[in-house]
Amino acid sequence: MSNSIVSAAHALKLSEKRIMSAALAKLDSMSKKAPTKPIRITALEFAECFGIDETTAYEQLKSGAEGLYNRSIVRVIPTAYGQKKEKIRWVSRALYHAGEGFVEMNFTDHVAPYLMALEKRFTTYKLEQTRALRSIHSWRLFENLKRWESTGKWIVEIDDFHHAMDASESYRKNFAQLRKWVIEPAVKELLTVSGLDIKWSPHKTGRRVTRLLFRFKPAEQMSLDLQPPAEM
Repeated sequence: MSNSIVSAAHALKLSEKRIMSAALAKLDSMSKKAPTKPIRITALEFAECFGIDETTAYEQLKSGAEGLYNRSIVRVIPTAYGQKKEKIRWVSRALYHAGEGFVEMNFTDHVAPYLMALEKRFTTYKLEQTRALRSIHSWRLFENLKRWESTGKWIVEIDDFHHAMDASESYRKNFAQLRKWVIEPAVKELLTVSGLDIKWSPHKTGRRVTRLLFRFKPAEQMSLDLQPPAEM
């Protein structure tokens, strides 16, 4: 997906994020035409994809389909006259068929350009890298780190981090709570599930945390870097 969408607020719950990601994986991202046919995801393939039982898959498809229609991507765009906020609906149609256990959805015309025929400034990853994640914060952190994979470093203003993580108002006001309930659990899960070793640090302006620095690389590579050089 486009980098501008990766850094935007997605406002998706975990079940909705799973459905959306499974749908994105079915797109022909090289096509220059917006998808017109609905994308179908069955409970069986959803269960296999995310390593859950079919009962849980049915439940997540149902709750996810109900919420998706009302979800929007929120982009904050700075201008000479102040911030401009844009909301883009993910889907124009979402259907859950209880009798047959599947979801169908159509992406909106407005979101399609951020998903199709991308030639530069985009982020990609394999769905298997996120299939075992159990936290939406871990998933969103992973996506934003993948955006900067070539450098292994993500420097982000704290307000932009709040936005990308869909942080609650209480977390925005209290960095200790943000650290405890968002950052540290996400970093721990990404190491456990995705094998990503992350070192991060907050940077202050006066007494307020204003910026975060994340350094990351695969854990195996990190371990190799820490080994002393072999004697000649």
